[in-house]
Amino acid sequence: MTKRLDMNQIVSKFGAMMLIGVLITSVGTTQVFADWDKTVYPAIQGTIPIADGEDYTTKNKISLVDAMAIAENILPNSKALYGKLTTVNGYLVYKVFMSNDDREYNKILVDAGSGDELYVSDTITKNSYKKKFHKDKAHNKKMKDYFKGMTPEQISEKKKQFKEMGDAWKSISLQDRAFMILHFMQMKIQWDTMSDDEKAVKKAEMKKQWEEYLPMSVEEKKQKLTDYIQSLRE
Repeated sequence: MTKRLDMNQIVSKFGAMMLIGVLITSVGTTQVFADWDKTVYPAIQGTIPIADGEDYTTKNKISLVDAMAIAENILPNSKALYGKLTTVNGYLVYKVFMSNDDREYNKILVDAGSGDELYVSDTITKNSYKKKFHKDKAHNKKMKDYFKGMTPEQISEKKKQFKEMGDAWKSISLQDRAFMILHFMQMKIQWDTMSDDEKAVKKAEMKKQWEEYLPMSVEEKKQKLTDYIQSLRE
């Protein structure tokens, strides 16, 4: 079980900033990740039916780490970057987001009762999502705002650092990735209770930590992540 921390502890211990950044940049683009819950899934036959509005948080029979391991067995050349317990078409499932070294993506549904594979999406290639998001005006504006004032060399270095963030996330164990995802969910609950002013202050603090973290090497990023996970387990 993850240790419960207040938001000040989370920020001061580097966790919130690092985890949010890892989860976003390891996917490669925020837009690929934003499409996470927009997929229209085909009819599936799960083992745990869930009625509309029913609390399903304790009804799963396998854990998140189990589901992520199953997904990695289904696609052995990919890593499970993110997963969550949810319902699809009236059944309890784990949605698992997968990525390989070519930055191609798949979504997998794993039955939360039996662990059976229920669905594997077609592969989303790097070129296909680049073409799609090139037309996304909101995404383009966000990227332009982020890179505003930077030279081409600085932009290239930032993109390299983002990729290294993803490499660091993929390099830690499956168990640690699952542990951090669950911790992130706990932090989000706490974040949602904060006022807008409190969030603004914390965002500024996390941005500063983020800028300090990005220039680190892949090994340094991995070590920071590993150290933080260990601090939560103690």
